[in-house]
Amino acid sequence: MEEKYIIFLLNNKRYSVNLAKINGIESDYSVVGIPTSAEFIKGIIHLRNEIVPIFNLKERFELDESEKGNNVQLLICETHGIKLGLEVDDVLGIVPVEPEDIKKVPGVVKNDNTGYLESVIRVGLPGDKKADIILCISVDKLIDDEVFEELAELLEENPGEEESGDIEEI
Repeated sequence: MEEKYIIFLLNNKRYSVNLAKINGIESDYSVVGIPTSAEFIKGIIHLRNEIVPIFNLKERFELDESEKGNNVQLLICETHGIKLGLEVDDVLGIVPVEPEDIKKVPGVVKNDNTGYLESVIRVGLPGDKKADIILCISVDKLIDDEVFEELAELLEENPGEEESGDIEEI
């Protein structure tokens, strides 16, 4: 049975995440920076009565931050019980992928710095003349446990409106 993947750009390179991990896509948001947060956390946003940390994929992948896409968006996902926004340069679309087109990441590529790679998928996007291979990211493995604990603490200190009741509508 086919699976669906969302394809997105970071510095003009294609990446993907299994669609089952994505709760939504946001394009109108304002990130509030947090001075002493973990290196991969860009800041937080207020989204539908929740405080959502924004994960900086470019920092994690050691990509040039000065290159910005024309349509920067957030992929909203949930992992380790925490809602998380992944900032991407552009969302290209959602594609079905047959099981035979989902391959394991070669062992030679796997190391401590690439543990977030889930698989490699072979896809043909609309308008492409040939299939391409795209790295699939595991949302659950993007951040190590220490950073997840820090995020959980941050979110406890900044509960959503419905939990605290005393935060004014933004």
